Amino acid sequence: ESTFFTSLLSSRWISNALPDGGYFIDADPILFEHILRYLRRGIYPLFYSPDKGHDYALYAALLEEARYFGICRLQTWLEEKRYRNAVEVRTWTETIDDGDTRPVNEWVEVYPKWGINKIYVCPRGITVHRGWPAACGRQCHNARDGGEYQYDEEPVVKLFVVHKEVRFNGDM
Repeated sequence: ESTFFTSLLSSRWISNALPDGGYFIDADPILFEHILRYLRRGIYPLFYSPDKGHDYALYAALLEEARYFGICRLQTWLEEKRYRNAVEVRTWTETIDDGDTRPVNEWVEVYPKWGINKIYVCPRGITVHRGWPAACGRQCHNARDGGEYQYDEEPVVKLFVVHKEVRFNGDM
C-alpha cells in the first residue's frame, strides 16, 4: 500500500540494502510504530484520552509521515479527520445523595452542592417520629389539632455529578 516501500523493496533498490539484508529507514520511531501497525494490520491510529481529547499534533505529524511514505488511504483518513468519528462522548449530570458505582468506560467529576432538606417534626416532639410522618398515631394527629404538618429545614450536602461516557467505534 505504500509507494515508498514498494519502490524500496523492488529489485531496483537492492544496492541500498544493508549487509545483513535490512534497510535503513530514516523515520521518527514513535511515528513509525503507527505506520508499521497500519501497514501490517490496517489498523487506523487513534490518539485519544478522556481527559485531553484527541492529540491533534500527533495526527498532524503522522499525516506528514503518511505523505512521505506514500500511504494514500491513511493519508486520506487523516486529512479528512475521520478519527473524530471514532470516539463518541456522551455527557449528562445528576445530583446524588449516596455513593454510587460506575462502569469502567465512564468518568465522573463530582462537585458539592448545598441544599435544604425538610424534615418532618412530630407535634408531640417524639424523636423517633422525626422525619417519618407515618410513625405518628392518633395522639400525634390530635396534638396537631388539624393544623399543617411542621418541618425543620436542615442544610445538607449533595453531590452534583458530571458523567462522561466514552464509546469507541472500532469500524473507523
